[in-house]
Amino acid sequence: MLSTSRHRGRVAAHGGVGVYAGTSRPGPFRILGKVRIGGQEVPGAKPRALLVALLLEANRTVSLDRIADALWDGEPPRSAVANIRTHVSALRRHTDGAASLLSRPGGYELLVPEEHCDHHRFMRLAAQGRRALDDGNPEQAAPLLGQALALWTTGVAAEGVPRHGWPAGPLDHLDEERRRVIEDLAESCVEAGEPRSALRELHALLAADPLRDRGWALRMRAHHSLGEPGGVSDSYQAAVRAFRDQLGARPGIELDRLHRALNAS
Repeated sequence: MLSTSRHRGRVAAHGGVGVYAGTSRPGPFRILGKVRIGGQEVPGAKPRALLVALLLEANRTVSLDRIADALWDGEPPRSAVANIRTHVSALRRHTDGAASLLSRPGGYELLVPEEHCDHHRFMRLAAQGRRALDDGNPEQAAPLLGQALALWTTGVAAEGVPRHGWPAGPLDHLDEERRRVIEDLAESCVEAGEPRSALRELHALLAADPLRDRGWALRMRAHHSLGEPGGVSDSYQAAVRAFRDQLGARPGIELDRLHRALNAS
């Protein structure tokens, strides 16, 4: 087990989205896209990976073993503890007083308000938007969901940081939550009578990830709301081709039922 016995001090520490583009000022710590503190990208691959690991476990001690798991693919080098200490020192020089990076027995802890972390703000706004959508308030849901998506600077969490060890799970989860929020926003647009905005939100999502039944269903519903039966059928056939080409299967039965229902109405 790696040890911190030699260093136990305390050191203080998207553009718009459719017609519902929200304004959500990002906090100083950003991992939704490029890893940044304030407006500056954190220099160095290892300091960036370290910051991501500490932010994912903000306000909790992260052991040296878990930090090593996040920084190195496979067995860490014999100099891992010294290297981690160096990366911590580099990271402390970039926190600008926005957080406290503390040495703890056996690890490190980043003390930072959740509102200073873009991924926490994203999850909070997404939850609020989904509650509004579930409660039948798409006009209230859409701005919240748009603000959540506006926190992303690219389409990948911690872009450029290798997904070694345990951080891969929560980073993959953030990526999937972003895709779900796009679908939530598209549904809000359809329900609020803005189907063209829904189509704009879904275009890039389905191009990048075409095996999403819900996304195709929303695209079909949007075309139906616009009185475009050809668009409904074209969307369904595009979904069938995507599933056939990538999985050798058909989309779920619900998509087929929706296609028939929309064509019959």
